[in-house]
Amino acid sequence: MVNPLLPEVEALRCQRVIIEPRLVTIVVSCITPFGTCPVCARASPRVHSRYTRTLGDKPWQGRAVRIHLCVRKFFCATPSCPRRIFAERLPGIAAVRARNTLRLDDALTGIGFACGGEGGARLAGRLGMPISPDTLLRRMRRSSIPVAGTPRVLGIDDWAVRRGQRYGTILCDLERHRPVEVLDDRQAGTVAAWLREHPGIEVITRDRARFYAEGATDGAPQAMQVADRFHLMQNLRQALVRMLERRYRGMAAAARDVVGARSPPGTGPPARDLPYRSRTRRLPRGPTLREQRRARRMERYKQMVELHRQRISHRAIAKRLGINRETVGRYIRTGRFPERAPRKHASKTDPFTDYLRRRWAEGCHNAAQLARELRTRGFAGSYCSVRRRVAHWNAAETVVLTENSSLKPLAVHPPSARRLAWVLLKDFDDIDSGNRRFIEAFFHRCPEVAAAVALARDFAAMVRKSRDESLDAWIQRAWSRGVPREMRTFASGLRADYDAVNAALTTAWSNGQVEGQVNRLKLI
Repeated sequence: MVNPLLPEVEALRCQRVIIEPRLVTIVVSCITPFGTCPVCARASPRVHSRYTRTLGDKPWQGRAVRIHLCVRKFFCATPSCPRRIFAERLPGIAAVRARNTLRLDDALTGIGFACGGEGGARLAGRLGMPISPDTLLRRMRRSSIPVAGTPRVLGIDDWAVRRGQRYGTILCDLERHRPVEVLDDRQAGTVAAWLREHPGIEVITRDRARFYAEGATDGAPQAMQVADRFHLMQNLRQALVRMLERRYRGMAAAARDVVGARSPPGTGPPARDLPYRSRTRRLPRGPTLREQRRARRMERYKQMVELHRQRISHRAIAKRLGINRETVGRYIRTGRFPERAPRKHASKTDPFTDYLRRRWAEGCHNAAQLARELRTRGFAGSYCSVRRRVAHWNAAETVVLTENSSLKPLAVHPPSARRLAWVLLKDFDDIDSGNRRFIEAFFHRCPEVAAAVALARDFAAMVRKSRDESLDAWIQRAWSRGVPREMRTFASGLRADYDAVNAALTTAWSNGQVEGQVNRLKLI
């Protein structure tokens, strides 16, 4: 009987097939007239005994497959051979002492490399090849990896084995789009040693890390280094953020200017002096989760300021409080507790905001009454949405900067430095009118910020290959009088890494695909 699942194997004969709802069992036996000794390679027809070997095979119609193979043992016919008894081998079917066929091993290894341990185990189980994640990872580690030649264009980047504690380095062939090596650390000496063992590299793409620059210079001095354009934009945005953090008061003043210019005349006295008051009594409530988190941030901020007054370094403060060093620097540079600006979300009350403000100024502070009036005007929302909209209008009004909405007075704090930095790097045509008014007011109060933003936009245009300006000319402009020190520091960093930055602006190579390989590496 021909084996229906192993038709290419002529040395096996199928005895019977047992089909169950979730399992297919195939009983087979070898039909070769002799066995070959694995030591002396001499054929022997003398059978010593038989035993049953169980092998897993690729699934059939969604069912797992088990092969019960009757294996023979033979006497070795060579008197001088140290092996007296041997079991017949199954080349092309299964390895010695293996519990799966070779083709099942290949399928599981491919799934593991594509999906990783946990994901691969889930996929293999659904396909009828049950396996544990740890076994799948062990199988991947035992698999033979083809030796890759020395790449011509090499991408270098770090990846976190455990974030903040242990990092490794991944090396990728950018022309073949595949990883070449994974190093245990991200030290310059380790990278330089690997580069010396693989001469012939012509181009090295990397981020702005100093240890990779030193390692590439020591290990492959003949290679052209290319800084990653994404990290150049990240460094530019970080310089803008640091500059804006030192001008928090100017941002708040600009927000008040815009709100004051947009406030309608005769908005009325404060809420406590208005003749009309809501009859609804508010029940006392405990602190919300947001308020609890703010209290924790405030306590941590006070500790941070006190340690800074004691002339303790930012690194030591970060280690003592268990936070990031950049967070410490950002809080110290701001000079006051940085409130978080909530994001503006779309609401069904947005088309009726002008009417609500007019009625609020007239003295109607009852959310239920406002909701009933809005329903006569086509409002389809609920009373709760109206209450949320007017809940904070008793407080002092400031401004919030959003990405896709107009500038509207809300009971929130000025935009954060990070959010404003993202908006400032956008094209002015893509910024809505409300945000544009705030930016103009901010530039009017802080002219040096306007000069820095103009420089940042020009550099971003250079990175996007849409402006013909040399890097030398831009650095010279950044060192002009009136430019904030954060932009001068950024320009100094570009000058220190001039060759790599200039190559990033003039060549097509980038470190982007290495980030994808890092994501795949973490998945595995």
